[in-house]
Amino acid sequence: MEGFIGRGSEVLVVGGGRSGLAAANLALDLGASVSVVDDDPGSLATPSWEALKRHGGRILSDRKIGPWIRKWSTPVLVSPGVPPVRWSGEVVAPPLPHVRGELEWAASLWPHPMIAIAGTNGKSTTTALVAHLLAEVGFKPFVGGNFGTPLSEGVRKVREATEKGRSSPYDVGVIEVSSFQTESMQAFSPALYLLLNITPDHLDRYGDYSLYREAKMRAVSLFGANTTVIWNGDQEDWRSGRSGSPAQAAFVIGEASDVKAFRDFPVLRIHPDRMEISGVPGIGSGSSISTGNFTLSGGGNRQNLGFSLLATLLFLKGQGRPLPLPVLERGIATFTGLPHRMERIATVRGVTFVNDSKATNVGAVESALAGLADSERPNTVLIMGGRDKGGSYLPLVPGIRRHVKEVVVLGEAREKIRQELSPHVAVEEASDFYEAVARAFSVADPGETVILSPACSSYDMFHGYEERGDRFREAVKRLEEQFEGERGRRASNHPHEG
Repeated sequence: MEGFIGRGSEVLVVGGGRSGLAAANLALDLGASVSVVDDDPGSLATPSWEALKRHGGRILSDRKIGPWIRKWSTPVLVSPGVPPVRWSGEVVAPPLPHVRGELEWAASLWPHPMIAIAGTNGKSTTTALVAHLLAEVGFKPFVGGNFGTPLSEGVRKVREATEKGRSSPYDVGVIEVSSFQTESMQAFSPALYLLLNITPDHLDRYGDYSLYREAKMRAVSLFGANTTVIWNGDQEDWRSGRSGSPAQAAFVIGEASDVKAFRDFPVLRIHPDRMEISGVPGIGSGSSISTGNFTLSGGGNRQNLGFSLLATLLFLKGQGRPLPLPVLERGIATFTGLPHRMERIATVRGVTFVNDSKATNVGAVESALAGLADSERPNTVLIMGGRDKGGSYLPLVPGIRRHVKEVVVLGEAREKIRQELSPHVAVEEASDFYEAVARAFSVADPGETVILSPACSSYDMFHGYEERGDRFREAVKRLEEQFEGERGRRASNHPHEG
């Protein structure tokens, strides 16, 4: 696919977001003529796109995204945020010889080994954690893809360094991959592919869980023997996914799973205070890495750590590097996590507020609840809601019964959430985040926790989960300032007598 676009090619870029812009710039660097189409003229009226136009890029302002793209005669690069139904008329993009996704195309031009991280929940944290551990042992990772910087930008930086006679700024790519990027792939061959989990999500785009799962599994069908897939051994997807695939396999499993069932493969088994490793050449079977200094809470984060450690060890082995377990233990202790993912932001009057705005689906909230410590009675107030993604909220009931004393709901999905959960827990509605935080605070007692873990997308009220998390943080800060102000007024009315 390296010859897909070259000097003199006429390229159509579909979508004006970050990925579209990065793809357009890389295509221009390769000497192509670039045209761009997007249904939102505002997305193309930015300084970055103006700069691209000055370098020869062309905005197709006379048309909208549509099925005409299927019949386009020159190479097409599609941004992941554009649903295939808009440009192809099909829910899942058909394999067309002239159409590629931005990440798939950029990956064909990437000159270094690649570790790709996929799955429903935990991708961004795992991507950042793998990069952190690799940096600890001396690598220079590029971190991006679906998370952060588009891969096309990383390719541009490598090309720029080469053209100037400098060494590459990177020696490995650590790439987050979403189902929107894998669903239309025709060629992809990372060294390692981490498939963390598959749970219902994005049903508003796919309409059916089987189509979503198929999109997640699509990349696996493309791999050869040079790729190792790290599977979640606690889920059943690996059984069908490995069928007929020449890719190698490794597994991450929980403490309840039988390691003997995976004895022919590299395996990492998650324990409360350590990770047990078996089947990795160069490491004695049953060796452990201590995780006592890992600062991130939640069962999902322990799984993310398990995948990250096994991926790092397998990558080091594949590169002929030593496997320094003490260095990795230090790396575990220094990783501080990412914003909006079970992020503790404040404690007000003994009530701890946690921002988990990135939990945009039910599976992510299940993981958040599963990671909470057991107590004699439910001691968490859960704030949920946003734009519904088409699934049921009933899978949350076991975790809610165990940990949640009340749910506060807001956004477009609030009525559906209330109907499904109110038979199992008290549910209150709020009109905005300030009201939601105030309500949750009034219910929580000192020593308890308020968690924003929405189980919904943010697009009914915000531009993304980051903005939603920031609004939650603002609401908590306002509450904190209000409480401090009241405490100050009480102190001034009752001065200390000495």
